[in-house]
Parts: sequence; structure tokens; C-alpha cells
Amino acid sequence: MRSTWRTVFLASLAVLLPALWCPAADAPAKASISEDTLKKVEAALPDKAPAKPAKPRTMLILTLTKGFRHGSIPLAAKALELMGKRTGAWEATSTDDINMLKAETLSKFDALCSDQCTGNLTDDAEIRKSIVDFVSGGKGLVGVHASTDVGGWKFPEFHEMMGGVFAGHGPGDERVSVKIDDPASPINAAFGGKGFEATDEIYTFKDPYSRDKLHILLSIDIDGSGPAKGGKRPDQDYALSWIREYGKGRVFYCAFGHQDPIWFNPAILKHYLAGIQYALGDLKANATPSAKLNLRPVRGPVLGAAPEKTKPAPKVNKAPVAAATAAATAEPSGLFLKPDAQGWITLFNGKNLDAWQNPPADKWKIVDGILTWQKGCGDLWTKEKFGDFILDLEVRCDKNTNSGVFLRSPEGEKNWLQGSFEIQIAGTGGNRKPGKHDMGALYDCYAPTVAAEKPVGEWNHMVITFKGNKLQVVLNNKTIVAINLDDWKEAGLNPDGTKNKFKTAYKDMAKVGHLGLQDHGAPVWYRNIKVKPLN
Repeated sequence: MRSTWRTVFLASLAVLLPALWCPAADAPAKASISEDTLKKVEAALPDKAPAKPAKPRTMLILTLTKGFRHGSIPLAAKALELMGKRTGAWEATSTDDINMLKAETLSKFDALCSDQCTGNLTDDAEIRKSIVDFVSGGKGLVGVHASTDVGGWKFPEFHEMMGGVFAGHGPGDERVSVKIDDPASPINAAFGGKGFEATDEIYTFKDPYSRDKLHILLSIDIDGSGPAKGGKRPDQDYALSWIREYGKGRVFYCAFGHQDPIWFNPAILKHYLAGIQYALGDLKANATPSAKLNLRPVRGPVLGAAPEKTKPAPKVNKAPVAAATAAATAEPSGLFLKPDAQGWITLFNGKNLDAWQNPPADKWKIVDGILTWQKGCGDLWTKEKFGDFILDLEVRCDKNTNSGVFLRSPEGEKNWLQGSFEIQIAGTGGNRKPGKHDMGALYDCYAPTVAAEKPVGEWNHMVITFKGNKLQVVLNNKTIVAINLDDWKEAGLNPDGTKNKFKTAYKDMAKVGHLGLQDHGAPVWYRNIKVKPLN
């Protein structure tokens, strides 16, 4: 009998011990912050806030999770608490109690910070209404890293407020190039107007993410670091930080925060400080959605790949390419102008046309730093050829403008119509469905998805990216073309069944060639033309 009792007792204990000692998945983390890590955070904290608080501010930091729980949650909460205290910008209270978000308690704070809260936090309709009313009524919402990982939280109003929902991520230590989408924003002042590299778990986002709703502060520079491994966006738009207005309130989100070193990075801490002060209402910043502005982002650095150890460096073949068929598949020739530190080659800087062929380079006029069309000037072609590249330029049209930007023309002037791709430059405008001959179209082959050009007489910013057979056109910060030319399988026929005038299927066109600006007998103006070779 005693033996039987002992057996039952030990079996029961084996069942109970895991329950007693293993915390629930949604239990708050009890992990302590090492003294060494804390010293690093304290050493990196800014001493002064960018704006003087209008009154003593308070922020509630919620650390509750119902999904994946990040180990950096306690460190993030501590860093934000210490930063508020040191700068005098706010006093923070951290909690994992969802009931603190009820109206009678939440209303005592000036901002709510979601410190990587994940999963379905609550089904309580009262609490959900309290959060929406809190922000729309004039308070602030701050999102840290995984605060967008709320796909399981069936709370669309929160998704809309935060600005995006987690879609995926790469490895936890992904190294990326970061560009400054709005260099003039005071929230980006910490970066000194320069792009930078960062290593963290890089998030990508799905609806309701849109530049039509959000003012993007930072994003991945795809050209410097390659597309985010976790993302499948056709527009290759991977934001890292943004602000927005919601009702009378303000929202600040930053995707950085997975890795501990993020929380003792002085520049990123200053970015968080300024963003939170915006959410609190003390720092004024332009929150107009990016798609409605003509911002000039500052590119991030080009991240070099580690050299391969098993393969010798390829030998450079200095022999000239003799045949036109070879020119269609050859690498670009030696560059006439050296690229800058970020890989950009200036094609027109307002001073000369050294990068372009003569004639007819001498027939285009430079007037007050602007490349100006003249009657009978002829098409303008670069001296060098380019394969994969990003072409960045500004163009101005009048109502009669009918021109184009030529891409990958192996023979330049000799066969510009049948031998190159043309991005249409035209004086079209207005709220309408654009066609295949309108501004930004792939001429006669693909119409822009949206009319994004400025009114005639205003400058348009165009960025054309060509990688293999993938072509993207961004006009005034809106992606209007994002296509794969492999879909153009037959000569003279577009994928939508309409006809075009080209004798070669676009999938088989040359992969390397000159860039050109078309003279089609009508006025057009260009400035700030640069190209970044990608191969």
C-alpha cells in the first residue's frame, strides 16, 4: 500500500513540476538586465531632449505578449524609462496588466507605448475602444519593433493606427543599408543627414501599410543591401520608421529593437527620443503622407560583400567588344566618370555634358544649371553603357512635351526605336487613368498603375531601376511601374493582349546599352541626373 502511494505521489509530482516551474507563454519575462548592458545603455543615452515639454509628460509602456515574446522587451522598457528621466521628456510606467488600458487609467497618461506586444492581447471591447479613443482624442501611440506583429489580434482599428502589420523578417542579425527618407525631419536629426548601416531583425509589412497614409522616416536602401529576405513586396518598399496623424493624435513607429545593441546605439536612441516627443505632442514634425510630398531621400551606404575564399578574382578582359551581338550581353565598359562613395555617377550636374556623346551634346543648352531642349538638338546619349542600374533624375514638362528616356540601347542613335526601352516623358496630367503613352509609361507596352506626375511646369522626380528583366519606375515617390519583362514573350504583343510596335520580344532585348534623352520636337527640361550601376 505504501509503495503504491509513493508511486502515485511521484507520478503526480512529475506532472505538477513543469506547471510550477515553466512560465506560461504569455507570462511577463523575468530576465534581468546585466550590469554591463545597463552601463552601455546609460553611456549612450542622450542628455537633452530636442523639444521642451509643454508640461510634465507621462508614458505607459505595455510589455504584455500573447504571441512570440522578444527577449529585448525588458531592456527596451528600461532604456525608454531611463531616457525619459535623464532628458526630462517623460516619466514612464511599465506594466503587463491589460486592465491598465481601461479608459479611467489610460486617460492619465500622455502616450501609450507598445513594447513589442504580440498576439491577441484582449477581446475586451471596452479596452479596445479606450485605446482608439485615447489616440484619436489627441494622445500619442508609440510602437517598438514587434508591436506590428498583431496579425492574430482581430483589431483592425489598431492595425490602422499603427500603420502596418508584420509580414515577415530575415535573420535576427540581418545587415542592411538604411536611407533617410526625410532628411529634413527633426526626428531624423540624429543621423546628420547621412544614411547608415544597421544590424537587427528586419521587419517587412503588409496592409494597411502605405505611403499614401504614412510619413516614412527611414527605410531599407535596397540598392545598398538587397531586398529584405522576409519580404515579397513587388514595390520593394521596406520602411523602418514612420509617423502619422490619427484623428487628433499622433503615432510613431520604429522597427529597430530586436538586438540588444540597438538599445545602446546613440543615434537610434536619439531617433526614438525625438519620435516619442512627436507622439507626446512636444516636437513638431511634418506628418504629411510621403506619397503627397516630393521628398529627396538620402541614400544609405553600399554594403560590400565578403570576398569569396574559394574562387580567385575574375580576370578583366581588356579586349574591345567587336560584334553587336556581344555588346548585347557584355558587361558595361569602363566608366567615364568615377562613382562617389555611395556608387552614384553624376551624368548632369548643371555645369557640363562631359558624360554625354558629341554630337549632339553641344546642341542641348545649359540654362541656369538646367539641361534645356533646343529645336533640332537631336537625341542625347551617354558615352558609356550600363546594364543593371538605378537612374535618378528630375524632369519638367509643358503641355506639348513628348519625349522619353531611353534605356539599354546597344547602338544608341542608330537603332533607338527597335533597340532600346523607352520610359515616356509627356506633358500629361490630371486625375485620370493613364495610358501606354503617358508620363512614366513603358512606351507602347505598359501603362502606369496611377497618374503621379505634377502639374505641367513643375519638376517631377523619377527613379528608374533596371535589374535583369525587372523594371521599376517611381515617380514623385509613387511606384507606377513594377514589371518583369519576361512576361513580354512575343514580338509585337503585350501580356494584356494589346499590340505594340516592337519587332523583338521585350524579354529578349539587350541587357546592356547606352542611356538616352529623346528629342521629339517639343520642349523638355532636365536636372540632377545620376546613375548607380548595380553590376
